[in-house]
Amino acid sequence: MNQNDFKYIGDEIKEIVQNAIDSEDFTQLNQTLKSGLEKATEAVNYGMKTAEKTVTDTIDSYQMKKDKKNAVVLYRNMTGLKTGTMLYTVFSYLFGGAFGISIFVLIMVMIALGSVPFGVLLSTVILLPFCALFFGIGINGSRNLSMIKRFERYKQYLHGKTYGELAEFASMSGKKMDFIQNDLQKMIQKGWFLQGHLDDERTCLITSDHTYHDYLQLKEQDHIRRQEEKLRRERGVSPEAEKLIQEGRAFVETIHECNEAILDETISEKIASIEEIVDDIFDYIENYPIQIEKVKRLMDYYLPTTVKLLKAYEELDKQAVQGENILSAKKEIEESLDVLCKAYKKKLDDLFREQAWDVSSDISVLKTMLAQDGLTDKDF
Repeated sequence: MNQNDFKYIGDEIKEIVQNAIDSEDFTQLNQTLKSGLEKATEAVNYGMKTAEKTVTDTIDSYQMKKDKKNAVVLYRNMTGLKTGTMLYTVFSYLFGGAFGISIFVLIMVMIALGSVPFGVLLSTVILLPFCALFFGIGINGSRNLSMIKRFERYKQYLHGKTYGELAEFASMSGKKMDFIQNDLQKMIQKGWFLQGHLDDERTCLITSDHTYHDYLQLKEQDHIRRQEEKLRRERGVSPEAEKLIQEGRAFVETIHECNEAILDETISEKIASIEEIVDDIFDYIENYPIQIEKVKRLMDYYLPTTVKLLKAYEELDKQAVQGENILSAKKEIEESLDVLCKAYKKKLDDLFREQAWDVSSDISVLKTMLAQDGLTDKDF
């Protein structure tokens, strides 16, 4: 479907609305508009399908470039650190080895002499700490080199992403989960992951502040969702009932907005009455969600019709010249609101009928029990 088809549908809908306004006849407007809007929906769906692949490709390309750019600033450049660590590790082992050889020679001298000269013993004692120190530095350097290699592997495991599951790291590296957790935490503390975070459960590595912010938002949303689900379970409100209640509240809000826009006090009182009754209906459904089936017709027909009539009245009321046709249409809408108000009252009364029966039954049983136990002065 091309641009001309969209223009044709738009012109058709405009003509439908204009004809209704000109004739003040709203009786056929809904059905005619429905047909035009169905065509518009088909056009939108066609356009969305055509554009979907292009949009997806563009987003993917942008994300790849963004990830590549972020990779430069998400990780510390390890070249200098790696070179420095290798040098001090090598020299530490060399110095440690030299001191070790010296100590070995001194020991051999003492064995050859068959005695322990004070000077030889003193030299040995002095050299031992230096030997241990340099070997210790060398061992620490070797560990750091191993950690740097693991850091590079972790980056590879991420495959350019800004998050990764630690379970996958453990599987690919052959290390235990607690080792991976502690290893990554040390690297984050050392500043190797410039924007590194572990999630609260320590099951995921997040290398970007932006991604971590998204994670916190999702976690907060999940917390809110769980709280809402908990409240729904406590109240016995199903997701379907929750959705219907929200839609009902939205209708009440729209009715209130229409009332604010209409200045006529007489019709404003009628609208306020409808608003109050409908609000009470959804208060009841919120407390007794098992009754949801009893208000679906109200949602599907009565409330949308009420809103349409109020919107039409609001538009008619804005006209500077209130001719006979406009006044007649406004009067018809006003009379329709009386009918709707009575219908809403009846619906609310029907909802409370079962509860009233339960209360009456409870009172009857109570009176009978009191009479049987001789706790009343008269028979009921």
